[in-house]
Amino acid sequence: MEHRTHPITLLQMVWRFLFLLIFPVARGFLTALSGGTVSIWLDGAWKDILIIAVIFLLAFLQWWCLRYHWEPAGLSIRKGVLFCRRMFIPTSKIITMSLTRPFYLKPVGGVQLRVDTWAGTGNNMDISLILPKKAASAIFSKRENTLADPDFTPREYHPKGLYITCLSAILSSSFAGVLFFATFISQTGSLLGQEFADRITGTFERLTRAIAWGIPPATVAVAYLIIFGWLYSFIRNLIRHKNFVVRRHKQELLIDSGIITNRSYSIRLDEINYIDIRQSLVTKLLGLYSVFVNAVGYGKEKDDISAMIPANSWDRLQRHLHFLLPEFTTSPRQVKPNGGAIFRFILDPLVPTLLIPAAGAVIAMLFPSWADFTYSIVCMAMIPCLWFLAVRLLDFFSSGIGRQGNIFTLRYSSGNQLHTVVLPQERISQIVLRQSPIQAFDRRCDVFVYSMSEKRTRHHIRNLDVVQAMEIFGCNETGAIPFIGNQKPLISMTEYLHPFPHYLRSWKPFWKKG
Repeated sequence: MEHRTHPITLLQMVWRFLFLLIFPVARGFLTALSGGTVSIWLDGAWKDILIIAVIFLLAFLQWWCLRYHWEPAGLSIRKGVLFCRRMFIPTSKIITMSLTRPFYLKPVGGVQLRVDTWAGTGNNMDISLILPKKAASAIFSKRENTLADPDFTPREYHPKGLYITCLSAILSSSFAGVLFFATFISQTGSLLGQEFADRITGTFERLTRAIAWGIPPATVAVAYLIIFGWLYSFIRNLIRHKNFVVRRHKQELLIDSGIITNRSYSIRLDEINYIDIRQSLVTKLLGLYSVFVNAVGYGKEKDDISAMIPANSWDRLQRHLHFLLPEFTTSPRQVKPNGGAIFRFILDPLVPTLLIPAAGAVIAMLFPSWADFTYSIVCMAMIPCLWFLAVRLLDFFSSGIGRQGNIFTLRYSSGNQLHTVVLPQERISQIVLRQSPIQAFDRRCDVFVYSMSEKRTRHHIRNLDVVQAMEIFGCNETGAIPFIGNQKPLISMTEYLHPFPHYLRSWKPFWKKG
């Protein structure tokens, strides 16, 4: 039997037709331009009321015609007023199903049910319905029972609060917090008046001047804004990952978290693209690692979670990983950069690290009155540069490729994060070997591995030996990768060679002579 969604869905439907309000707004604007009075505008108010009534009528009709039905074979949805559309998603094609219970839906008993498959786009969910809590929980439990195996003993992992705190610190970004405070002040001015917003700004300015301690107030203001922004982001992440629990069934991974907004995820194990073991510079020094899962529909939205193991030492992480996902095992490096490749790793951060102090010294000489402010800005700018340089140095000593059977372990850095990606061979969509003229003399190349996911995901490993890179991916002398079973080749190789003919002629002997 088909069921309707939660009545709160009407608000979503009304939002879709708000563009019709342009007509009453335009009528009032034209009345004012023509010199009309309020009484003239009120004489035509029935037209505006009629448009508002049409908006609510269209929203009600859309909600009334929106039906859903869950059965063992899959989820069916029917919608449309004039043109009826029916959708059916087989149970076997559902990769991730999630329940989100935000705080504003809890008083009315609403739950957002999301369904994601390979057929959708990378930015939006395939299906998103707001259902009564009882109905959504029933669908979620039926999906769980479909993937459950009575002969398999479920496994459960409860991380400690300290590890949740570490994960929240890792994921926190000052940019998000600064953006929030900027939006908050601007919206405060719009809602409560510009005078109130100016008072907030003035209070913050006086506070920074009081605690400047000899440092230019502008510099202190920027520093404290970044700190407060990071604290805001940290608190949000801590609330989001509170009560984090992972449960493993034979064919399913269940993840729950949250206290204000509760989230539950059900992920098919055979559809996990890869796992990503991450470290920042701080967690590297502390010896902590965090594990993230890449699967369709998991961690897709901004406020979603994507972690599986928040933070742990390497030995503990390997035990937990073997306990939850023994299919994904890491392997040691078999291909790694040579000692002379260190400049290839540190060049990007080294250039700004050297240029920023030089530029600051020149500006201070040209504008002596701004010298203190310039030097403080240079010191602040040097922090991310030195941070990036330290990450690249760690990347040089840890990057490379390992292989165990059909499971590859890719170690590299991206931005300020160190990644250890455990990637099955069948999830690789393309491998690119890129070689510069300088690398040609040393028989080195950069390896780009593209993995299957909703969005184009690239893993970049720098300055590896060409012959070893070809061998670890099972390439023959022509550069082709053999078929996997009786399927078409899942891996295609593209070689970016430098345009000079003598380099092009010297490419093939590299692996023939190896």
